[in-house]
Amino acid sequence: MGLIKLAAEAIGAIGNAIGTTGDSMWVDYFESGDMSGGVLMKRGVKIASKGSVNKYGDGNIITSGSGIDVQENQCMILVENGQIVDFCAEPGRYKFDASKAPSLMSGENKGLKALASVIGQQFLAGGSRTNTQRVFYINLGEIQGFKWGSGNITFDHWENDIATGQPVWHIATTLMGNGMYSIQVTDPAKFFQVIGAQKAGADGDGMVTKEDIEPQIKTEAIAAIRQGVGQLSKLRIPYTDIAINEAQLTADVDAILSESWGEARGISVFKIAIGMMDADDNSKSKIEKYQETKGYTDPSMLGAYMGMGQTQAMQAAGANANGAVSGFAGLGMMGGMNGGADISGLMQQGQAQAAAKAEAQAQAQAPAQAEPAADENIWICACGARNSGNFCPNCGTKRPEKEKVAVCPECGFTAADPENPPRFCPDCGTKLN
Repeated sequence: MGLIKLAAEAIGAIGNAIGTTGDSMWVDYFESGDMSGGVLMKRGVKIASKGSVNKYGDGNIITSGSGIDVQENQCMILVENGQIVDFCAEPGRYKFDASKAPSLMSGENKGLKALASVIGQQFLAGGSRTNTQRVFYINLGEIQGFKWGSGNITFDHWENDIATGQPVWHIATTLMGNGMYSIQVTDPAKFFQVIGAQKAGADGDGMVTKEDIEPQIKTEAIAAIRQGVGQLSKLRIPYTDIAINEAQLTADVDAILSESWGEARGISVFKIAIGMMDADDNSKSKIEKYQETKGYTDPSMLGAYMGMGQTQAMQAAGANANGAVSGFAGLGMMGGMNGGADISGLMQQGQAQAAAKAEAQAQAQAPAQAEPAADENIWICACGARNSGNFCPNCGTKRPEKEKVAVCPECGFTAADPENPPRFCPDCGTKLN
């Protein structure tokens, strides 16, 4: 029950499998046909030429000598009595030989690699063959078109400091979102056993589409998306940045669903796309109030607010119906009430604070300067001069004698004569003097 991959020169003959010159090339020929439109699995289409030598074949027999086509992002499985007995996930064109051992070509698919050892053991143990055989194709590509709507999600919204860009304030917000997600069959053996097998019996087309699994996966996927959005709070980002973290959201949701869909059904979430993600009015109001209040804690922004207020007040005074003099008199009283705040001083104070924060951040991020390597030949004289000779050229002081090392700092060797220790440790070779 093995598949023999055809050489390049033989592939050209496949196009004539149902023509005139190549009628005797194939007993039968199997291909997947169209698998677009959300098809996850279907039965192979049998193409028999008018000159086929298979006079006894039917839809339930894969005759030795049949051709089988495997396209990109497909897994072909050969099923006998409901059990997978051979498979191929490597694109190409093959010839079926009933006398050979199962080929079990898994490509990089981990699920099929595990199944290969089981099938191989069954074959070596003399597994019996029956006359019910079918070819099925499983789509390993991205299956798109699944919609999600989240309902209310609790998300920890973070606000960043203007000067440093670091998160400094957060608030629990209520979000609502929607979008699309796609899936992928990552373990075709598990997928067939749990979902595909129930469609593979009798003489039907064995068709499994996204509509067959959408009701169940949608319920679980939306719950996982809600949980995944909540986990993004750990990134300390504002809710408006959720959309740019779609890749992280996809990974988090797939991890959440890994047991119920990946391990149990052989399906993984491929990608999540966010169409809309917005906070409710109450959450927006709290965030806007914080952002407005934050402005008054920054001297430069406070000065800007006050400057705008005074400009508007002056415009209103000039348009005062009781006369400009009366209006400007009221403006002077208002200036007295606020203590004659120095707008220019506030602006300068804010700029100084921003510069100080930026400098502190730059110092914190700057790599530590490496200390210069110590030079054993350099000694510092009492006069402060750095010297390498035996006498200080600045004051003539003689270079001090080095303190003799009698104990090895590496292995603990102790010299028998502390006054005349060796230059190198006799136990480990470390330089002592």
